[in-house]
Amino acid sequence: MTRFLTLALIAAGAAPAIAAAPAPAKKAAPASISRADMQKRFDARFAQMDTDKDGRLSRAEVDTAHGSFVKLTKAVIGNQVKAEFAADDKNKDGQISLAEMTAAAPADGKSGVAKVLEKLDTNKDRQLSLAEFAAATPAPEVGSASDFMTRFDADKDGTVTRAEYSAPGLAAFDLVDANKDGKVTPAEKKASLSKAR
Repeated sequence: MTRFLTLALIAAGAAPAIAAAPAPAKKAAPASISRADMQKRFDARFAQMDTDKDGRLSRAEVDTAHGSFVKLTKAVIGNQVKAEFAADDKNKDGQISLAEMTAAAPADGKSGVAKVLEKLDTNKDRQLSLAEFAAATPAPEVGSASDFMTRFDADKDGTVTRAEYSAPGLAAFDLVDANKDGKVTPAEKKASLSKAR
């Protein structure tokens, strides 16, 4: 079952068996990353947002960057939803039928598919259109420009400096870097995630 069909089924109140559908395959663990490399990444992101190149992010620059991020996020998710809809639409008729949904569902969730289709099928034609499928996909949580300012504007002067922008990420890096060698290894990252649970 594709990721967005699973999310749509869960959002529609699918049976627990469907909600327990397997997660997408995990990516291979990345190599170690140095603190200097993290600083370079933060600097590059900051430079993209600092359009007037004054070394400070104004609220207007943050609003513009946030708007671009939201637009890009929606476009990426929209493309993923379309691709996953196409993958589940086996006969390529532009609709996902009960049979196609059932075929895509995990074995232990097949019995709940008809009920879920009934909830998602707003025009009651007993199949899902791309619009119905997309409407059932949860919206991304992208925060707001105000959230950004609250998090990064440490001195509360209404702007964010390069140092303020980097500080939270570098502080998190330092917490994960258990042996304080300036590098975070996959083992340190895994250990940090285990502690957070």
